[in-house]
Amino acid sequence: MTADLAAPKPTLAARLLGWAAVALLAGHISGAMACLYEQGQMPLKPRDFTLGLAALCGVLVLFNRPTFKPAVLALLLIPTLRLLDSALLKRFTSIALGDHGVAVMILANVWIVTVIGLLVLSTEHWQKIALRAAIVVIVLGSGSILFEGMGLAKYSQIDGRAAGFVTQPNEAIIVVCLMLGIVLTLNQGFWSNALIIGVAAIGVGLTLSRSGLVVFALMVMLWLASNLRQHTVKILLIVGLSIPAVIGGFAVLEHMASSRNFGTDTNAKDRVEAITGIFTGNTDKMESGERNKDLKDGWEGVTEAPLFGHGTGCASSHWQPHNQWVAIWLDIGVGGLLLYAGTLLFLTLRCLLASGRGIFALAPLWLFSVFSQNLVEMAGYWFCAGVAASVMTTSRFKLVLRREADPPPVLSAQF
Repeated sequence: MTADLAAPKPTLAARLLGWAAVALLAGHISGAMACLYEQGQMPLKPRDFTLGLAALCGVLVLFNRPTFKPAVLALLLIPTLRLLDSALLKRFTSIALGDHGVAVMILANVWIVTVIGLLVLSTEHWQKIALRAAIVVIVLGSGSILFEGMGLAKYSQIDGRAAGFVTQPNEAIIVVCLMLGIVLTLNQGFWSNALIIGVAAIGVGLTLSRSGLVVFALMVMLWLASNLRQHTVKILLIVGLSIPAVIGGFAVLEHMASSRNFGTDTNAKDRVEAITGIFTGNTDKMESGERNKDLKDGWEGVTEAPLFGHGTGCASSHWQPHNQWVAIWLDIGVGGLLLYAGTLLFLTLRCLLASGRGIFALAPLWLFSVFSQNLVEMAGYWFCAGVAASVMTTSRFKLVLRREADPPPVLSAQF
C-alpha cells in the first residue's frame, strides 16, 4: 500500500501568470484602468499598462508549457481581420475620436488583450485564472456602478444612467453578464454563484439597460432551472428571499424616476418606467422605436455594399444598428457575417454534443448579438467565447520549444 502523494504546488511561473493575467484582464475588461486614468486617479497610462502586462503574460505562458486548442485560437480571426482592415486597408476613416489613428490604437489594444486572454486558456491552471478574473470584473463593475449610482462619482457618458468604469451603460451590463457566464460555467459552488448573481444584479438595475435586464433574467432562470432538481429547497429559499429584494429594487427605481435627478431626463424616466413595468405587467415601453429605425438604416447600409462591407468601424460610428449581425456585415461584409455565424453555431453544436456543458458562457454570446453592435470590439466577449470553447472541445496541440533528450537504451544481460 502506498501513501497518496500531495498535489504538486504551482510553479513560480504559474503563480506569477495568475496574478499578471488577472490584473491585465480585469483591469482592461472592467474599464477600471482607462477610466481611473481619465479621472486622474491612476498614474500609469492604459497603453503602458496593457503592453507591459501583456509582454509579461506572453513570456509566462511559454514557461507554463501551453497546450493550444485550435477552436480557441480560431476566435482570433475576426479581431485580426478587423484590425488589419482598419490599420492597413483603411476602407472607413473614423474621426469620432479626432483621428483615425486613435481608432486603430483602440482596436490594437483590444486585440492584444484578446490574444493574451486566449493564450492564458492554453495553460494548466486556466480555469482558476479565468474564474478569478471574471469575479474581479463583476465586483469592479457592479461596485463602480453602485458607487456612481449613489452620487459619489461621475463615470457615465449618459446623464441619468450609471455605467461604472466602463462609462457606457449598455456596454457595462454586457461586460457583467459575460463575466457572469464565465463564473457560472467554471464555478460549481451553489451559494457562491448565488452571491455573485446578487452582486451582478446591482449593476443590472442601476444601468437602466432594458436589453441587459432581459439577458440577465434569462441567464438567472437558466441557472435556476439547471439546479432545480439538485437544489430544490435552496432555490425555493432564494426565490422567497428575492421577492422583497426585487420589490425594494423596483421601489428605488420608481423613486429615482420621480427624483430631481431624473426629472428632466426623459430617456432615463422612460427606462425606469419600462423596467418597473415588467413587475406590473406593462411592457409597452420595453420597445424602442429609435432602435428599430437604427436597425432599418443599418440594413439599408448593408444593401449598399453587401459583399465586402463599408470598412471596420462604420457600424459603430455611422449606422449604429444595435445588432451585431448587421454591424459585422456593415464592417467586413458577408464573409465576416459567415465567420461570426460559424463561430456561434460551432460552439452551439459542441455544447449540444457535450450535454449542455458551457451553456452559461454561450448564452450571453447569442443573446446580446441582437441588442448590441459592439460585441466583437470587446476583449471580454472573446474571452467568454474562449472559455466556452475550452470547456466544450478536447482537440489540442503542444508547442515544443526544445527537443527532449532521447531515453537511454535498455541493456539486456545474457546468461
